[in-house]
Amino acid sequence: MDIIAVMRGPGPGLYYVATSPPHCGVLKLRLAELPTNLEPPFRATYLKTRHGTALINITRIDLDQFLLDHYEHLIEGEVEAGVLRGVVCNKEITAKVLDKSITGPVLAAVPVTKGRKIPHIIPTLLAYKLQIT
Repeated sequence: MDIIAVMRGPGPGLYYVATSPPHCGVLKLRLAELPTNLEPPFRATYLKTRHGTALINITRIDLDQFLLDHYEHLIEGEVEAGVLRGVVCNKEITAKVLDKSITGPVLAAVPVTKGRKIPHIIPTLLAYKLQIT
């Protein structure tokens, strides 16, 4: 199974991994223990057997390029004063973003571990900042 390790988890050896691309602005993540110390983001093939787990074909990836590859399923919007307003899957959304470093027009995906809806409060936003010149 191909996985993408997006960010480190709460403990050593734990990573938040995505097994599918974003859908309607949501990137479904799960917590997994991986046998590596590599800093995310990276793509790998995850093998699990009765004797343990292994990662093969590990390659570093650019998270911005990963988001752009699936731009049709991203939130198109703008973050102003910590509030994301945008459109995804023909639905208008408004949510509070706790990450104050993200402002302006964005293409974004919300990483979630439970559920398939965009939460009203977003602690972490995976965003591609649009450069308008």
